[in-house]
Amino acid sequence: MTDSKKILFCDNSLRNLINFRGDVINSYVADGYSVILVAPQDYDYHPDNSKIKFIQIEMNRSGMNPIRELVYLKKLYLIYKEEQPDYIFLYTIKPNIYGSIAAKLCNIPSTAMIAGLGYVFSSNSIGSIIARALYRFALHFPEHVLVLNKYNFEVMIKKHIVSRNKIILLPGGEGINLDKFI
Repeated sequence: MTDSKKILFCDNSLRNLINFRGDVINSYVADGYSVILVAPQDYDYHPDNSKIKFIQIEMNRSGMNPIRELVYLKKLYLIYKEEQPDYIFLYTIKPNIYGSIAAKLCNIPSTAMIAGLGYVFSSNSIGSIIARALYRFALHFPEHVLVLNKYNFEVMIKKHIVSRNKIILLPGGEGINLDKFI
């Protein structure tokens, strides 16, 4: 075990994790943290810093096969158990659901970030109903649930997905590096 604290980031896309959270990841590294990235490898990325570790995980971003979902949950649990991060940040629906459950099982604090509600909240298909129920269950476990707009904030509370004392509205979004994207 290292002396520095470990922060783990879990997403359904390594490309998006690096592209949209790269500055946050690098900030943690600059502050002396070890950072672990857990995502499918959809991007050619090789950390150039010994403080960043990438762990590839297989997942089906849109599938709803219960066996595959349980396999993904188990893989996250085993990664968390092995790595023992001090804190976990979760992004996108499946990492938010299964990553929150795995973090709870490992007794590791976490935060889930919901960038948008998407089809899960606009549809009444059986898959969407199941996903909302899974969200309702899993989002009891993170310390915080971050949302990016007032509509998402209100829907999550109105539908009793997240309790008011745990949800945080980031009204200006999560921030963007203007030098990089303009």
